[in-house]
Amino acid sequence: MFDASFWEKVKADDMRVPAGYQVDLLIEELEHLLRSPDERLRDKLAYEILTEWILAGLVDHDLEDFGDRMCAGLFRGLGEPEGDGIFGRSYSALCLAMTIERGNGSSIVSGEAIQRWLGAFLMWWELEADLRGAVDSKRGVAHAVAHGADVFVAAARSRYLQPGQAKVLLGSMVVRLRTSGGYAFQLGEDDRLAYAVMAFLHRGDVSAADLREAIAPLAHMGHGGQRTDLDPSAFARLNALNWLRALYLQLHLGVQGMPWHADGGAHFTRPIYERDRMLADLQTALRYYSSFFAE
Repeated sequence: MFDASFWEKVKADDMRVPAGYQVDLLIEELEHLLRSPDERLRDKLAYEILTEWILAGLVDHDLEDFGDRMCAGLFRGLGEPEGDGIFGRSYSALCLAMTIERGNGSSIVSGEAIQRWLGAFLMWWELEADLRGAVDSKRGVAHAVAHGADVFVAAARSRYLQPGQAKVLLGSMVVRLRTSGGYAFQLGEDDRLAYAVMAFLHRGDVSAADLREAIAPLAHMGHGGQRTDLDPSAFARLNALNWLRALYLQLHLGVQGMPWHADGGAHFTRPIYERDRMLADLQTALRYYSSFFAE
């Protein structure tokens, strides 16, 4: 094991691989640190260095196996009630997103691998029981929902996504929102999930009718008036409301690509042909949640 000072030096040296060390050995150590409950080791060192190396192509020789290992990490300790295992699962999802993104900008990842990864990811995404955002000052964030949203964004930009899959993935996002009782999304999870939907909409294979069908169950949730201090399920209603608001705003204002996107953000310049119809359907859904809106 390398201590934190070793990785601090790597980071200070513009993430270059230190001379005299095998990159595979270093990657193995960083994968182990992704499971650390120490935010500095996990987030500030392991994740940042691994992300830089993935996107720079330093993992290309082993990328499909690396993605498979990230998928395996999604299930380590799955089902435990708010244990430290969530860090390894959540950060495996985040690194899986970067792995898919690397594949989006190259031809080194096969369609079979993408489908295999998405199958594993969706199983984890709908089964994960620990949806904490911030945990504490030492352990930092768990952020499974936000990191899962990043996988959706990368998948939406993949050439290997099959016809009809975008609609399935959108439905899975809604399932997660409906089953988020007990946890309030307070660290931008709603915005990142909305951005993932925007990635699917700009892709062009989610129609206004598909979006309307997906959000229909959330509209009906709007009638609930539970207090979150008395009924944990009320958080699901609150999360759904905030997601609908975020999606409406992003669809209205438009969004742009991220600096690490291989196409320079071109994906998000594609037109959304039924934008006005989608905005109207989101307005209808939002009206279920408040009596303040004018008819």
